[in-house]
Parts: sequence; C-alpha cells; structure tokens
Amino acid sequence: MSESYTFQPLPLINPSLDISENHYWNYHNIEELISCKKPLTASIDEDLFIAVHQMCELAFHQMIIDMERVLKTLAQALQDATDPIIGNTAEVCYFFRRILRLYEVVNTTMPILGTMRAFAEFRTSIGPTSGFQSFQFRHLEIMSGVCKYWDGGTKDVEGKLHIAEVEFNQRYGEQVAQWFELYRQHNLAYYYQILISRAAGNSQAEYLVNLQTNTNASAILQCFSAYDNLQRRFHKSHLGLAVTQLKIVGADVGTDGTSFRNYLAKYDREEAPLFPGLEDIL
Repeated sequence: MSESYTFQPLPLINPSLDISENHYWNYHNIEELISCKKPLTASIDEDLFIAVHQMCELAFHQMIIDMERVLKTLAQALQDATDPIIGNTAEVCYFFRRILRLYEVVNTTMPILGTMRAFAEFRTSIGPTSGFQSFQFRHLEIMSGVCKYWDGGTKDVEGKLHIAEVEFNQRYGEQVAQWFELYRQHNLAYYYQILISRAAGNSQAEYLVNLQTNTNASAILQCFSAYDNLQRRFHKSHLGLAVTQLKIVGADVGTDGTSFRNYLAKYDREEAPLFPGLEDIL
C-alpha cells in the first residue's frame, strides 16, 4: 500500500455494544450463516449445491467492495500529474491482488459441484433458479467493463425468454441499468484503454511493450492480465460444469429448462478478452 496510508482504531458503529461478549460464533453469525442453507429436499447433494453457490456469492460480495477501491485508486493514479503515463499504482494493486485471490477461491470452489452425483434428486424441485440470476456477478462484470452480453441469453427456439431471465429483469433490470450508467466511464476496460492511449508506439503490441518499461503501468497490467484469465476461466468452467451435470440427468438445457449453451459460450465469443493484446505479451 502507499506509504501515506495510516491506520487508526475506529469507534464502534454501535457504541452500546459490550465487546466482552463478542465471541467468535456471534461476531461471525455462524449459526445464522449455516441456517441460510435451506434445501427443499432431503438430498445431501442439494445441501452442497447451495453451500457452493453461497460461498461464491460471499466472494463476489467482497470482490465488489474491493473493486470499488480498485476503480477509485486507478482513476486517481491516471490523474496523477507527476507522471504522463500513470502515477503510483501500489494502492490499486493492493486491492486488485486481493480480488484475484478471491476469484481463485471462486474458480476453485465452483468445480466442487463436478463431484456431485445426485443432481437428479433435487433438480426438478428447485424451480427456475439459475446461476444466470446472480446479480452480484452481473455487478462485478459491469464494473469490469463488459457489455450486456447475457441479454436474451435464455431464448428458446421460438425466441421466448425463460422465466429465469424474465424474473431477473423484473427484479434487477433497473439496478443493472443504473450500474451501466454509473460505470460507463469508470470500469477496468475503460481505464485500460486510457492507459494504452498514453503509450508510445505505432501498434497495440508496441504500446504494451513500452508500457512494460513503466514500473507502475507494468504492475497494473499484470493485474489486468490475471483478472482476464480468471474471468475467462470461470466462464469456461461454468459451461463445462453445466454440461457435465446436465448429462447426469439426461438433459440438454439448464435448471428448469434454461437454454444455457449459447449464453455461457457467448462471453468468450463476444466479450473476451477484456484487455486486448495482453494475452500476447504476458
């Protein structure tokens, strides 16, 4: 982190709290956390199914918090008048590297579902729920700079949207639109292009090679590259997992009929890479 950052004890949000009674189980709300798992059947695999998704959602939540810090400090570094390319990126990389670690957690946790043998025990009992509906993942993607590639991703052969997408749009459509406006010129891909525009050279490859000679730029490019790889890995893993589990139940569509193949493959086809050119030099 930057040397100017100093730590000081903060006051309690609730001054009346008796911290002598603040034990591990109540501080982390362990009992409440465990009670959040509410399987609809007696399947032990359903319990696993819920747990894995909740672990990923907790990781997404923290990634969003840290991504706000990344974007804020990245914007400040690019506005630093002391360097024509980019100022000190130590603070940016501090939070960015934590996001990368959390993404590794997601990419390690989600494949556990590949060991789940009894999907058929509860698949027909959980209704239209679908990973498509993860609003936190959408938030994170928008902060990253993706377009709305998932729009219409559940259309069937007649062009009708699946209820999973219809309900998602009804509940989060307005919020998603607000996120797109908020991060329109405040996202990873946007700042990457600003960085590229400041580099010397006559081609994308030359820009990136020259940026590598700038210590601050090189550090953030490493983070960009790692993030891009992790995001692509998540999409490919999700697609592979869906194919594997649906074969177990003899289906060719997602939970409750979601047409998943085109939607899951669309990211890699239309959005990736988020930071063009990095895959060739890093």
